[in-house]
Amino acid sequence: MIKKLFSLIRFALIGLVWSWLFIVCANFLMFALWNFNLLSARSWLTIDVFWESGGIIKGGKDYLFLSMLALLPVLWILGWRYFNRVSYKDILLYPLNAYNRYIIKKYGHDSSRIVLKNIKSSQKIIEDIKNELAAIKPEKSVEVQNIRQQINQVISEEIKKD
Repeated sequence: MIKKLFSLIRFALIGLVWSWLFIVCANFLMFALWNFNLLSARSWLTIDVFWESGGIIKGGKDYLFLSMLALLPVLWILGWRYFNRVSYKDILLYPLNAYNRYIIKKYGHDSSRIVLKNIKSSQKIIEDIKNELAAIKPEKSVEVQNIRQQINQVISEEIKKD
């Protein structure tokens, strides 16, 4: 129950913030391009008078204006939907992640690092190198083996005497 309440509060909060931001940006864009204020009744009355007096859509600029007016609600809903899917953690940690990417880009491209997913392949290479070294070792001469056997016999006899 509480989880649903928090999700509803989150949904409403994101809706309020997104709606305010969208209205400000859309109003600025419409006013800059066509001198049309979305929040002004006078601008809407101008369109109504134009249409009621038999106004004709003539050029591409008029079609662009009407398509922009028609797309505003669609963009508003899509933006709200998008920002509902973004997690708070990603939004709050964005500055730290951006700084981390910057530092890695600046200092980390030349560093030697251990990639954990490749450890098994490197262990396999080390085992192959050990096997190659064992194959390269020279054979022990017969004289050295005889001397070692004699020393082992003397040591074992001394141990038996004690």
